Amino acid sequence: MKKQSRSARIGLTLTSFSLICSGLCCIVDEYILAQLSSNILGNPAQQWPIVIGLMLFATGVGAWMAQFVKEERTLQAFISIELLLSFLGGYSPLIIMWAYAYTFAHFKLVFYSISFIIGLLIGFEQPLIATINKKFVGFRSNISMTISLDVLGAAIGTFIWIKFLIGKVEIYHAAFMVTLLNLSVALLTYYFLVRYGPEELKTSRRTFIGIGLAAVLGVCGLFFSADLADVAEQELYTGKIIHKESTPYQRVVMTEHPKTGDVMMYLNGGLQFCSKDENRYHENLVHPNLKLRSLTNTASAPLDILVLGGGDGMAVREIRKYKNIKSITLVELDPAITELATQHPKLLELNDSSLIGSNIHILKPELPESEKEIPIYSELKHRDADGNKLYYIMDTVSVLHEDAYTFVEQIAQQGKKYDAIFIDFPDPRNESLGKLYSKYFFTRIRLLLKSGGFVSIQASSPVHANHAYICVGKTMTAAGLDVLPYHDNIPSFNEWGWYLAARQEDQFNLHLLAERLYTLEQFDVPTSYLTPKKFFSNTIFGKDILLNAEDIEISTLSNPRVYYYYVHYGWKVL
Repeated sequence: MKKQSRSARIGLTLTSFSLICSGLCCIVDEYILAQLSSNILGNPAQQWPIVIGLMLFATGVGAWMAQFVKEERTLQAFISIELLLSFLGGYSPLIIMWAYAYTFAHFKLVFYSISFIIGLLIGFEQPLIATINKKFVGFRSNISMTISLDVLGAAIGTFIWIKFLIGKVEIYHAAFMVTLLNLSVALLTYYFLVRYGPEELKTSRRTFIGIGLAAVLGVCGLFFSADLADVAEQELYTGKIIHKESTPYQRVVMTEHPKTGDVMMYLNGGLQFCSKDENRYHENLVHPNLKLRSLTNTASAPLDILVLGGGDGMAVREIRKYKNIKSITLVELDPAITELATQHPKLLELNDSSLIGSNIHILKPELPESEKEIPIYSELKHRDADGNKLYYIMDTVSVLHEDAYTFVEQIAQQGKKYDAIFIDFPDPRNESLGKLYSKYFFTRIRLLLKSGGFVSIQASSPVHANHAYICVGKTMTAAGLDVLPYHDNIPSFNEWGWYLAARQEDQFNLHLLAERLYTLEQFDVPTSYLTPKKFFSNTIFGKDILLNAEDIEISTLSNPRVYYYYVHYGWKVL
């Protein structure tokens, strides 16, 4: 009786532990595959529900299939399921990455098949555990215990994912950590239930050999997964990967082409810039805005500048060429981007160390040594009228790591205003980004503009994302802004578009102001590509680009049409 009581206690403890681990591994496996899908295919608003929904469906199928397992084979089946989960769950990110790199045409079939099979195996677990558990507790207690402990495990898994895994552990390592937990459950189940469990739950020693082999594969995967992932990930890029990391917000990869030396940055697989033509993009974003402001404002008071996005520092690089800058506030959600911009040699070279510095001064070499000793300064890319090199230092770039939507709302409530605003967000490829192109958001942007101020925003391609591009302009107009659309060819991105906007109450004729630029030869500061004449030509579109603008709806928080247009009418976003 004593042995039986001890056996019951051990069995109950073990099945409780197994149920918690089952829920934990289930939810983390779902998060891993959903995150991996988002990193590769982008559009997390679609990929997360697709992956999790598919796996939940497969879990239901697995739970239904578990009824056909004979009761005397329950323990053997449970341990086998754990071993299969440990192998497939651990190696699934590597298999998926290799499939994407080497069998692109069949990638989705591989990815969703693996997701379904893992969900199927997870579905098998709970009924098998419940079958084992009913040897120790009554029917009603068994059902309540199965559901409650599984949910508890899912809650613990969610906490671990948010607090310790996402953005802190490579997704490949996270998968093998779950693998080791599955293996632990299999090993403990084998040892304790074979030793203390009822006779009908006994299993063969061959199972122990299987556990040992799975453990070897799991440990090897944990140690060598990074190398295997590097090989597969490198196949996705033409340039050599010089930096990569997973942050809580995105997958960041930087590459350098071995022949041309071009540096590229990718976020979740999408190209953000290429060093050979980023100047075309950033000069179009910055200089028309500040030039039009100088044409419409005769006062020479120093300017307060707001930059939303643009954590790579290249928009700030162009802004800092101007002498009349009082302050620059940069709002970037992901600290990893600004960290790269202030530490990585390639980015420091591209952005001229624009995010490093103190109070703005222009220094000449012949100035007294005491002035040259100001701690941080950088050489400008141009000279003064006498041919002397110019240096600047700036202390007024305030970098804030927070959500731009929240920041704009808070600052608007405080009544803070800026002379110029530059918006450099990613394309509205998901609903979370879509809110940054909503009427509500643009209304708050208008409140942040001083009288006579301008806002510039990148708005995707007027050719390849035509509906979304028009939607951005119409939404800004509905928010009380007059807009001037313009476009240019960025070789790395094809045809690209922006909007320059001013408050409607300022009653600027933006097209007439753009025409005034046509008479000018250069901007007030050096540029490597853009001229005032070129900008004026950029405001001219072919008649087919804005042809059906009246049919395009504006984008709101409750109805993010810009996201819908981008996904369904623009580039194919998977």
